[in-house]
Amino acid sequence: MREQLRARAPAKLILSGEHAVVYGKPAIAMAIDRYAESTILAGLSSAILFNCLNLRYAKSFTLHALEALKKRLQNKYHAFLEGRCGIRDVLKRPFELLQYTVTHLLETWNIPLSQGLEIRASSDIPMGCGMGSSAALVMSTLYALAHFFKLDLDPARFISVGREAENLQHGYSSGLDLHLAMTGGCLRFEAGQTSERMIPNVPLYMVQTGTPKTSTGESVSFVEKYFKQSSLGEDFAAVTNAFDQALQVGDGAAMQVCIRENHRLLVNIGVVPPKIQAFIQALEQEGAAAKICGAGAVAGDNAGVVLVASDRDLSSITRDFGYTMQGVQGDAHGAHLL
Repeated sequence: MREQLRARAPAKLILSGEHAVVYGKPAIAMAIDRYAESTILAGLSSAILFNCLNLRYAKSFTLHALEALKKRLQNKYHAFLEGRCGIRDVLKRPFELLQYTVTHLLETWNIPLSQGLEIRASSDIPMGCGMGSSAALVMSTLYALAHFFKLDLDPARFISVGREAENLQHGYSSGLDLHLAMTGGCLRFEAGQTSERMIPNVPLYMVQTGTPKTSTGESVSFVEKYFKQSSLGEDFAAVTNAFDQALQVGDGAAMQVCIRENHRLLVNIGVVPPKIQAFIQALEQEGAAAKICGAGAVAGDNAGVVLVASDRDLSSITRDFGYTMQGVQGDAHGAHLL
């Protein structure tokens, strides 16, 4: 039987502070019970086989070919930073993120491969919907590889390696998703520093509105002007600080007030499509609080996941808009072996 090792890492939901966190402002987010899993097996050849189960993709590469792919992706990312291409031009295919992550770890730790590897990846986290699917995949893979090769685990270094991979996907990664995928729980995150918080004690739900027409990276680039040319960043920070205070004393009503205000700010920066605004307005009329839970979208009707805080039955409203609502629970464990 081949040697193998399996790890998982959780998804996340941002409770307050989307977009502003990229500019050093605070955010509150929690890991939830949706997961990416990575299995590392000793290879049957000298190549590295990537088996992405959700994408129905399986292909082997030599280490030399992977090093060339990594170099190409780095060059494209530098072109993005210089304004010569868009962020969607960097990663052309979703499995390239996994390939970059593996190659980057092998090079960073200078790991000699005496045999090949097979890397199997799967996930029940919707892609491109504001739940940190790429960070969970990156972290589960790094965690599994580190244990497979018996590396000394340093969370800060793993997050640093993961952030380089995440930048290729999003343009500028705050590191928040990676921290939660690594540690689990609920965190206050500000300018790269984290503080633990209690997982909220209010009923929380998520509504999947569909994959946004625009990528996270495109939405991040679109809103840059608002944070660099106005005081909106301070407005976001004030709402997140108020949410943090309510969270620490368990004041569910005050948390709802902050979620509603956070929604207004997200509307102001143009990342909440009109259909989603109408949906959230209908929820608010029933006493709920709701907002998008990620980058949102700057075109189209879909905006990924909407977070809903309510103790009422809102299923009829979600059905009217063609959505479904699912309960979510916090995950306190973060990346771990299975």
